[in-house]
Amino acid sequence: MSIRRRDPYGEISNIREQMNKLWDVLRPGVGGRWTSPADILAPRIDVFQTEDEVTAVAEIPGLETKDDVEVTVTENTLTLRGEIKRTYNREEEGLFHNERFYGTFNRTLTLPSEVKPEEAAASYKNGVLEVRMPRTEAGRRRSVRVPIH
Repeated sequence: MSIRRRDPYGEISNIREQMNKLWDVLRPGVGGRWTSPADILAPRIDVFQTEDEVTAVAEIPGLETKDDVEVTVTENTLTLRGEIKRTYNREEEGLFHNERFYGTFNRTLTLPSEVKPEEAAASYKNGVLEVRMPRTEAGRRRSVRVPIH
């Protein structure tokens, strides 16, 4: 049997790191502001930009059709609204364990630079929504609903 030195401060530091990781998972977006409990289960979104455009890629598995999500773009925000419907009746199927999210979601992100909302394009394939928005100089505030192809 070997003697091992106990480090209580290291254990506390480890717990703190684990709690920070938990909060990073639960916090939607930068700043961790929740607007409703549904935000915790809102789509996860990656946003990146090039010299010409801003692109957002969101995980939204379980949509029956592309009409179940609404994409709205302004010069500096992207909003995703939608509903994931349950495709089976849990009472009839004898559901044993339930973790998947069903219901409505609403997520708005501030974009890293101004875009041209009227030229935005979106596509949905295999549970991933991609929204491409050409960058622009500062201009008037407009809001445009983007069709999904």
